[in-house]
Amino acid sequence: MGLSVKEMLDIDVFSDAKLLGGAAGLGNEIKGATIIEAPDIVRFINGGEVLLTRFYAFQSCTQEEFDSYFRKLAQKRVSAIVIKRGNDVEDIEEKVRYIREFAEEYSVPVLEVAFKLSFREILRPILERLFNEEVRRLKYFKTTHDNFTALPFSHGSGDDSLQKILDVLEKLIGNPVALFNQNMDYLAGTEGSITRMEISDQAEEYQPKFYSNYTYLRQKVALRGDDRAECEQYLVKWRVMYNRRVYLVITASVRAFGDMDDIAVENAVTALRQEMFRQHSVEELEEKFRNDIITQILNGNIHSRKELEREVGHLGIPIDADYRVLIFKLWNEGLGVFEKLNEQFKFDSILRDAVINEFHDVRIRNDVDQVIVIQQIRQGQRQEDYRRELKGTVDRIQKRISQKNRNFKVRAGIGKEVEGILKISDSFKEARDSLEFIGIFEERGGEQQGPHIVFFSDMGIFKLLCKVGSPDELYEYIPESLQKLLHYKKQQRQELIHTLNTYLDRNQNLTKTAQELFIHYKTAAYRIDRIIKITGIDMNNASEVLAVRIGLIVYKMIENMKR
Repeated sequence: MGLSVKEMLDIDVFSDAKLLGGAAGLGNEIKGATIIEAPDIVRFINGGEVLLTRFYAFQSCTQEEFDSYFRKLAQKRVSAIVIKRGNDVEDIEEKVRYIREFAEEYSVPVLEVAFKLSFREILRPILERLFNEEVRRLKYFKTTHDNFTALPFSHGSGDDSLQKILDVLEKLIGNPVALFNQNMDYLAGTEGSITRMEISDQAEEYQPKFYSNYTYLRQKVALRGDDRAECEQYLVKWRVMYNRRVYLVITASVRAFGDMDDIAVENAVTALRQEMFRQHSVEELEEKFRNDIITQILNGNIHSRKELEREVGHLGIPIDADYRVLIFKLWNEGLGVFEKLNEQFKFDSILRDAVINEFHDVRIRNDVDQVIVIQQIRQGQRQEDYRRELKGTVDRIQKRISQKNRNFKVRAGIGKEVEGILKISDSFKEARDSLEFIGIFEERGGEQQGPHIVFFSDMGIFKLLCKVGSPDELYEYIPESLQKLLHYKKQQRQELIHTLNTYLDRNQNLTKTAQELFIHYKTAAYRIDRIIKITGIDMNNASEVLAVRIGLIVYKMIENMKR
């Protein structure tokens, strides 16, 4: 005969254990050991196991469900049950009383150990007595795998599935764990876990004692800002979908990372990955449904009140409130456009996450490389207060983007405030038009370091140009004098147009124009003389100069349309 329950009690870890009932079964042979942290684990039990539980799997189940579960355990003929009594379980004393009765009825010894003991500390000596090192690790791999596999099917699983997986992992390894996205935003964690995370330059790759599909890192961190209280931190990173990375962070602040903890972590990551993939797929379907509704609203494709009430009901926003549409886009000041498509996906995702983090109670829609926000306006809010509040919000979004890449600037086009859902399409068109004008009106030379924001209401006469639908129609707004320059020799045309633009932007100051263009003063003067000879522009005629300035802006609009 192998190891019996009575012999197991001679192991040091059980020196202070209390026998709560089932003494008649002390002679039961132990054939294995497993952990109960998901009720459905009973499906993976073969019989003869020692079961370890802290009642986490039963924290909110009814007495009937509890009774049904233990009757299934009796049919499996388990050898013993080891419990840790936590305070976060409903009716814990009633459930302990029931287990005592179960122990006596079925001759299954029930032992209680100190709550501070980790499952790893209890399992290891039992498995060492039963199996050699390799088999012991395989058995532990199976018991952790079975628990994490059973969790998604357990009673009450749902939106908190990720939290349940983290809670189980924390109980297995005895250290706090936390989950972060690729932007280092805290997603979930156990009690005592960190809520802010940085990857140190000194972080090194850590290789677990088995082949892994994931990347492990190890680094030293200071607890509570005290450099003397350092501990090891383990990071596991993987991809959920496309370019979305996730980090599982284990902070070894309670006990050292054990030789079998990496097994529990590996199985937890697999469970987290599968659950996040499931949630992402569901969210994608829900988001697509919401996006379809938002698209209809933005494009003004909802006409009847009945249809409007049905569609808006899915978005959970009032029909007759006041709204405004905002559109955000990233601009790479170094290149103008992204060099690689995956880089654009990455930073579009960062922009979307930043917008979601900063705006509350809004409806957001991704449109290729733009983030569209439908914002409900607070009653009685003054325009100047709204502008100041919005600038602060966009500044914070810019700060988050700059932490990833200082070349990327946030552009925001703001539509007018409208009354009711049916008029949102008007605000959307204005936000889109004002976003188009940002590239035309924004200051040059890096003078504006923060994000670029344009309210459609501030565009003055240029609102009229937005109503012109084609490049040919727009061309009619360019003065004849400037048209001559636009048709000049191709190899010199862009240089002269740029010089004219800069000259007018610098109030016809040749010194400042030369400095801005990094050319000699005489070179700037020569170019301006050439321009005057080609076009016949009277630089002393304020009306003509204004017409040319407008013409240059119209020319930029035409160029944008052709792209």
